[in-house]
Amino acid sequence: MTDQTQCDSGRPCARCFENGVECIVDESNDLRRKGALKRKAAMMEQDQELLIQLVSALRGSNERHVSHLVNMIRSHASLQEIREYITDHLKLGTIEDTPEVKEFRRQIRLLLDLEGPALEARKTERVAHSRSFNVPAKPWTMIQCSSPFVSELVSLWFTWNHSVFPCIDRSLFLRDMRAGNVACQYCSPFLVNAILANACALLDDSHSENGNYTNHRSYSLAKCFYQQAQRLLEEERRLSLATIQGLAVLWRCTCTFGDNHLARVYEGRIVDALRNFSSSNPSASPKPGGNEQQYDNVCNIAIWGVYNIFLANLITYQRRPLIGIPQRARPLVVHVEGLAGEHWAPYPNFQPATTSHESCLSNCLCDLTLIVNDICRLLCQDWKDLSPEAVNQSVEATLKRLEAWKAHVPSCMQPSDTERSSPQVLGTHIYYHAIIITLYGLLQKSSGNVRMSNTSTPSNARARAMRLEAAREVARLVELRRRLWGLDRISTPLSQWITISLLTLLEDLPTTESKEAFVSLCVALRVSARRWEHSKGLLRLTQHLASQSCLTLPPETIPLYRDFQDMKWGPEDDEKFGALAQSFWM
Repeated sequence: MTDQTQCDSGRPCARCFENGVECIVDESNDLRRKGALKRKAAMMEQDQELLIQLVSALRGSNERHVSHLVNMIRSHASLQEIREYITDHLKLGTIEDTPEVKEFRRQIRLLLDLEGPALEARKTERVAHSRSFNVPAKPWTMIQCSSPFVSELVSLWFTWNHSVFPCIDRSLFLRDMRAGNVACQYCSPFLVNAILANACALLDDSHSENGNYTNHRSYSLAKCFYQQAQRLLEEERRLSLATIQGLAVLWRCTCTFGDNHLARVYEGRIVDALRNFSSSNPSASPKPGGNEQQYDNVCNIAIWGVYNIFLANLITYQRRPLIGIPQRARPLVVHVEGLAGEHWAPYPNFQPATTSHESCLSNCLCDLTLIVNDICRLLCQDWKDLSPEAVNQSVEATLKRLEAWKAHVPSCMQPSDTERSSPQVLGTHIYYHAIIITLYGLLQKSSGNVRMSNTSTPSNARARAMRLEAAREVARLVELRRRLWGLDRISTPLSQWITISLLTLLEDLPTTESKEAFVSLCVALRVSARRWEHSKGLLRLTQHLASQSCLTLPPETIPLYRDFQDMKWGPEDDEKFGALAQSFWM
């Protein structure tokens, strides 16, 4: 079954038999069975030993080994991986069974016996209480799953994925989804299934033995929702807002699955949809008596939101713009302190909410995207026809526009430790620094085609320094995100920006500051790789390029690359990830 429900102990149980699905019984959770009790006791003993080993490692190992161990833990390694690392690399030997250690064991056992069940119960209550949105499964998806499970996925997606580049009016989408009428304006089965497919990787699997969240169950579910969304797309009879939004989500899903050819196909369909929506889609207009101003703003959120997503991907892979700037008004800015809709809660983490101001974020992204549009055009020029002065002037003029953008960002969008900036605010500033890396990488690469003869223009040294400084700033912001919200559930765009920074820092590993930033970003990407296969490929890319260039990676990263040591980099990997290396590897 796809969610946890009450079982009647049948084989199969009545619920699974009724729904025609495989009945899988987790006997390890049935404490009435003696075998299950023995397994639980053995697991507790292993965890006790691990905790004691950790204390011993931290107390007795040198700073380098402690640093490796901390990075391993921060990368969300499983307990088994940590145990193997301590055994294989730290070689601590058997821990002396002193009276102090015996007392420590006794205290741990007492804690586990008394707190274990109660702690699990409290954790369950917290998650159930804090779920952001409750929506029905039917009639939106034909995949066999319950409404609580769909609600879980929708809550996770709006919390962690959609908030990076908003393109949906969340309140109206949820209103229509809860109503359960497929003949509505702001929701559709196609859009819902695309969202569910994209959200599956955000699920936690408490039964995962290797610490990876990208397990077979969540991947299979994602594929089911993905294929359902593809079928529904082909059945769409008219172009609607939900079609455009669903195409954007489906395209992002396709990118994370690594199907670059199909991703390009969906790119073309998005471009066609954006071009045709306003001029040839009268059926999408609001019904008589509808709120036209509201509808117009929802359209603005969707069109500008999808455009922002699109341009962010194009500059990442240094491609020309495929469509012009939207000829629509910007989304309305509604900045109201204390408004419930202006809060962001890190579901399912049990942490206090912080301010969100999504409309402010959308408008900041729109301003940034206009600059990105011009950079993409700059990237596609034939540099052989440009003088050194023209190249430098273009880059410096663009930098001034970027700096002006940063200077005029409203206070609610400024990164802050004390104000607990949301992940999406931090992500926007990480995007800003990734753009600077791209801009000056362009200048540095162009030096092979133009001669830097004028000493008053930026030199290769300045271009390199600007890129390195931006990459270190990305590391600083990612570290702030770790302290405030943790590194779990990093979005796909953020993984790409982290990779861009890692490829930049690879050039400067002998410098202490760059090495520390590289290690910090490696930890973040390793966390993401436990959830997204695409991030795993990006992490392997950094390892492959370092090996290919005979660069020695920092020893602190050894545990992070441990799973990939025996994996060969092949043509299929080049096809999936080579474009990023071509764009940013100097």
